[in-house]
Amino acid sequence: MEIATLIGGIGIFLLGMTLLTDTLKKWAGTRLRHRLNQFTDGSLSGATLGAMLTTLFQSSSVTTLMTIGFVSAGLLTFTQSLPLVIGANVGSATTGWIIAILGYNLDVRQLFLPIIGIGMAFRLSRPRLRRVGLLLVSIGLIFVGIGTLQEAMRDVVTFSFGSAGEMTVLHQALLIGVGFLMTAVLQSSTIGLVLTMTALATAAISLPQAAYLVLGQSAGTSLVVALGSIGGWKSARRIVLGHAIYHVSIVLIGWLTFPVLFEVVNRVADWFNWNDLLRLALFHTTFHLLGVILFLPFYQTFARRLLKWVPSRSEKLTRLLDTNMSQLPTVALEAARRSLLEIERYLGNETEFLVREGRLREDELTLVDKTLSDVRVFLSTIRLEDEGKQNDYGQHLSLLHTIDHLERWLYVLREVEPLHALRDTDFLAARELVLHELDLVNQLNHHTPPEDSKLWKQASKQLAEYRKAHRSELLEETAANQLEMDQTIQKVQVLLWLDRIGYHIWRATRHLIKPTVPSERFDVNRED
Repeated sequence: MEIATLIGGIGIFLLGMTLLTDTLKKWAGTRLRHRLNQFTDGSLSGATLGAMLTTLFQSSSVTTLMTIGFVSAGLLTFTQSLPLVIGANVGSATTGWIIAILGYNLDVRQLFLPIIGIGMAFRLSRPRLRRVGLLLVSIGLIFVGIGTLQEAMRDVVTFSFGSAGEMTVLHQALLIGVGFLMTAVLQSSTIGLVLTMTALATAAISLPQAAYLVLGQSAGTSLVVALGSIGGWKSARRIVLGHAIYHVSIVLIGWLTFPVLFEVVNRVADWFNWNDLLRLALFHTTFHLLGVILFLPFYQTFARRLLKWVPSRSEKLTRLLDTNMSQLPTVALEAARRSLLEIERYLGNETEFLVREGRLREDELTLVDKTLSDVRVFLSTIRLEDEGKQNDYGQHLSLLHTIDHLERWLYVLREVEPLHALRDTDFLAARELVLHELDLVNQLNHHTPPEDSKLWKQASKQLAEYRKAHRSELLEETAANQLEMDQTIQKVQVLLWLDRIGYHIWRATRHLIKPTVPSERFDVNRED
């Protein structure tokens, strides 16, 4: 029965943690997204935010995975994300203090069972109180789970790691390995910490043994984060790698300095006459604070190293963009133009692959989508001066036109199933015209003269004439019963598809290499 109680206690604790995390993410998620950049301007503020989020969600893994999501969505840069990841570990230490102060000094189930009842009453009442109710229920379940674990551990735990004085290096490594496995299996260092503190409270393990287990549990969070970020962008892989390097490093530092660190913690605890649970909470906090002190001053250097180890294609396409340029509109606009040139060449290569091979690489198109969004955001930061900046206005307008046509080009690529569109051999001439335009795009550079835009214009107009002529022929053949209606619709779609690709290639290129001037802007709009 004790084993069943132990399993039930873990289940209740997990249920409470899941409810707490989900409730707080829904409650605070929108506000957090809007305020992220305000809190991540500096290393200390970023670390503080990471610690606050972990304290809120009671899980450093959740904070790290949320950070990965923020970076992938473009709400944070990779460099801004590192202080959050580093600070998240300090926030995880609050769990130990809560358990040490409340978890075992009184019967928490008697205290928190009524809170679950109150929470459910709120949950079933007015809509505004439902989230408050879920919050109370989740907190109550967490501490009821802790109380159940405490009761079960007294009878279940019969093992021993040996006395603290007999610990060898191999013994220490074994304890760290066990701690790592606890986090890996339970998918939460918080649950591992709760079990460790429960075992310590029931005298199943000694304080030094518990401290080594805590070291291993910290390293185990890297595996949890890695599993949670599978399939992510390069930014996710960088954060996972940084997270792993950081945790392995601080575990090694904690292991090597353990005698000194443990002695300092015990001396401080002796002043306050603390019990073993409070001493373990202090060790856990001190250990993570040591990691922050050692890593935070050098996080930018660490970030640059990770960027080099895990390069990103999206950042290569937008590497010229720097928000500090916003005070120099002419320079910033030229940086945006050159970025869009690289993005267009990249999109041109993907379009050529599609036309020749008949396969659409959605991941690559998503990458183009993301980088176009980055350029659009960058352009929104540029503030043009009123006097003497008409040329900058025209350049800005042209770049917005370019983004619009590149996005429409992307839309057209996804509009027709490539195999259906490209297996038809009736329109080889139209395909060759598109390929000719793409070949010209591949030769684009920031020195391409404006008058060369006529090359794309000529090819696009030939495509339009070809489409009009063959569309009429197709309709005539259908009327004469030489073609089925379904065949006609499919062939017309192919023609329109090729024509529209060619048109947007021309217009995007024209705006890039021949910026609009204010006097002609209304004519340009009509031409579009």
